[in-house]
Amino acid sequence: MQFSGQVLFRGLSFAFGPGVVALMGQNGAGKSTLLSLLAGVNPPQTGRILVARADLHAAPRRARAQLAWVPDESVAYEFMSGDEFLRMVLVLRGQRDAPALPALVEGLGLQAHLHKRFEAMSLGTRKKFMLVAGLASEARVVLMDEPTNGIDAGAKAYLMEVFRRERDRRLFLFSTHDGDAVAQSNAQVMNLDRAGAMRAA
Repeated sequence: MQFSGQVLFRGLSFAFGPGVVALMGQNGAGKSTLLSLLAGVNPPQTGRILVARADLHAAPRRARAQLAWVPDESVAYEFMSGDEFLRMVLVLRGQRDAPALPALVEGLGLQAHLHKRFEAMSLGTRKKFMLVAGLASEARVVLMDEPTNGIDAGAKAYLMEVFRRERDRRLFLFSTHDGDAVAQSNAQVMNLDRAGAMRAA
């Protein structure tokens, strides 16, 4: 797979059905870059990505409809409140409602922060809003970059519960250095090395 004129992943080929998969490896191995390519944030110059049989390049709207992307850092405007951000994400996804949203807000302890602006939130609270935005979608594939970074123990336990509860109908593919999260979620581990090769642990 080639990006920005450089070959990042040579001979990389994999396929996953529903489940929980942890992408691990040393810093600089390309975990975040790979996830951003899979999410369509940064399009690859070579290689092919299929999401629920839809080609991310040839049929981007159909493929992205099956994708949710949770970046490591907040992508919300600083002046937005948490509630405004979540409603904006629903509109952008074309969702009229999100039945899972209230439970996610409660489970991640965000009720008191819904009307707070992002500029006044801690990094952990911002991260939890990113998680809610991704998990509230009906996407069959949820890509997450370091989802447990900066969140409290209660929120982490709830996230692991969501993974376990929904693993039979969705794919959760996340990068992490958090061995405890891998164990709690009973995730399949794939290791990415600096040469751009991936293997099962």
